[in-house]
Amino acid sequence: MKQNLEELAKYVTSKRDDCVLEWVIDFDELSFDITPSNIVGFVQFLQKDERCKFSTLVDITAIDYPERSKRFDIIYHFLSMYQNQRVRLRVSAREEETVLSIAEIHPSANWFEREIFDMFGVIFN
Repeated sequence: MKQNLEELAKYVTSKRDDCVLEWVIDFDELSFDITPSNIVGFVQFLQKDERCKFSTLVDITAIDYPERSKRFDIIYHFLSMYQNQRVRLRVSAREEETVLSIAEIHPSANWFEREIFDMFGVIFN
């Protein structure tokens, strides 16, 4: 399983190195740190690429680290039913920074993004 995730991580990074800051596999789960300005394009790539097909948005959540300059981590969980794999994306944002919305790609993101705004004040645009 870990080998499959490593291959996927290397493939995705080779295709979208403009977006991926870092990737890691922990507890048999693949996670990508993504540049905030590229989250929309990266999510579209994961959804449409034949090798990925991460077509299901499972969840969006946020973590507040008040001591950091990039205080908020926005975390996205996706599922590829076609590949039977999951992936996690993380975008770090400053307190006043606007995070791009993925609701046009995944309409259910609208609800998650509104909840994160209500809890943390993170603004999605």
